[in-house]
Amino acid sequence: MVTSFFRQSTSDTWVVCLVFTTALIGGCGTSNKPILAPKVQNASNQSDEVRPMVVHPEYANWSRFPVGAQVVRYRVVSNEKGKVEVTSTIKLEQKTDRFIEIVSQVNVKRSGEDPQENPPERTEFPSEFKLPAGLSEDFFQLPSSKAKMVGEEELQVHGRSVQAKVYEWTESNETGPMAVKLWRSDQVPGRIVRQEMLIESSQTKTVEELLEVKWE
Repeated sequence: MVTSFFRQSTSDTWVVCLVFTTALIGGCGTSNKPILAPKVQNASNQSDEVRPMVVHPEYANWSRFPVGAQVVRYRVVSNEKGKVEVTSTIKLEQKTDRFIEIVSQVNVKRSGEDPQENPPERTEFPSEFKLPAGLSEDFFQLPSSKAKMVGEEELQVHGRSVQAKVYEWTESNETGPMAVKLWRSDQVPGRIVRQEMLIESSQTKTVEELLEVKWE
């Protein structure tokens, strides 16, 4: 789960959001309303007090790579009722001193159904944002407020050796607790190397891995 400030373009409409999203670079759906955690919503309504500017984690990561860098992620969600396969292509489209622009395109295949190809979405991340009152910079460095780093591993990722941090935590949803394990590296575009999730009550398993990395 990633917490991100971003601007997303849908046709000619720009949306400013704080979103909590798993695995994919954010989305606001079709809503034109900011999606903000209560603390951040309150902070945004306060007077323009002096608060530090901090580097956006997505900008810090993607700006390390040249325009055209790209990852393809493959996710499988399965249980006794079948499986859903999701292929996400995420590309660095533009990079400046002020922002980066990411283009993401998602294809979905469900058991017994024709594949669904979704239109590309453009997402802009600023180089910096004003730290909301009551939150620390470390809050935005974690994949989830519940996440704990449990170790580091050296992994081979499509021809390169990278150092990945390993996080574990438990999320709650309508079907019960969901255990999450995430391998994340700043040396990979988009940072996500691998992710595993399990909902015990329904034995729903999710595995996401990198199919392809275009480094430059």
